[in-house]
Amino acid sequence: MEEENIHFEAGASFYNPHMRLCRSISSLAVGAIENEIEVCDGFSSTGIRGIRYAKENPNVSRTAFVEFDESAAELCRKNIESNSVPGELFGEEFNHHMMDRSYNLVELDPFGSPVPHSYFAMRSFRRMKEGYISATATDTAVLCGAHYAACQKYYHSRPLHNELCHEAGARILLKHFANLASEFDFGIVPLFTLSHRHFFKVFIRLEKGADKAAQNEKETGFINFCGKCGWREGSQMPKEKCPKCKSEIEYGGPLWLGKLHSKEHIRRMKKLNEKRDYADKAEIGKLLSLMEREDDFPPYFFDVHRSCKRFGLHNPKPIEEIIAALKKKKYSAARTHFSPTGIKTNAPASALKRLIASK
Repeated sequence: MEEENIHFEAGASFYNPHMRLCRSISSLAVGAIENEIEVCDGFSSTGIRGIRYAKENPNVSRTAFVEFDESAAELCRKNIESNSVPGELFGEEFNHHMMDRSYNLVELDPFGSPVPHSYFAMRSFRRMKEGYISATATDTAVLCGAHYAACQKYYHSRPLHNELCHEAGARILLKHFANLASEFDFGIVPLFTLSHRHFFKVFIRLEKGADKAAQNEKETGFINFCGKCGWREGSQMPKEKCPKCKSEIEYGGPLWLGKLHSKEHIRRMKKLNEKRDYADKAEIGKLLSLMEREDDFPPYFFDVHRSCKRFGLHNPKPIEEIIAALKKKKYSAARTHFSPTGIKTNAPASALKRLIASK
């Protein structure tokens, strides 16, 4: 199923065709859940996301559409009926709706940050043993450090505004949900975490248990980064001085240091993607393959172009050759979806410096 094949009207409601890939990859994540679920499509607008979840995934038994704007809600109602989707439309504010209702999966797709709505989304699972939250954040300038004060205000974290900003931003978003989950005795398991164009997308499984909630804290820390020599690390505490060159450290956090993806879930998504005729099928397949390989590394990457500038090097080798050279030296290395010129590796900056340039 693809959006061009679904009967729906955009009308005057907000419909962003550039978010089609986000909706497609999210639908794969929904379909990869191995049990029957009821979905709440918060901020439904035209209803296209919830309609796609229902029509593309046999494991979705029912969908609740929540839309506060009256004109958008009426259009959403027409789209639900014309597509014969089992579910119900609620013309009310999202937080109010979640006060006395619960669903297996809650979709948070507001304009901007999900923070004003994430508490009530998380609270709705309080009597459940397991659940799923799918959240989109389009306030990338905030999470990536362009608006430092706003990130501290909304996410209670210090962002990074350098080559690591997108990975750090995604990890700050995950930390936000980990903190909320802990309040209700849930541990989080990120099933996939995506940074793409102007948005972040996280898809999280919640697992009940005080011990699992306590594990959230153990997976939280800081990324320390030296802009002069390129040294970096993920650690429980921030540092002030670089241990290599003694320069002042730039640190980001607190943020999520744990896994960004579940390999098993990613693999199920890949199998579903192969069966579906999505317009973004090839791009999604590439993204999922990158995600599958990038999670066995420290919580940062090296950008080849920025590293060359830092080291005063010219004519870098192609990225695949650099990765091969790192592996030859017994380091692990892989590409990352966070940057087309990024390399995930357990090698130190000094080793990368020796291998990065053509001879």
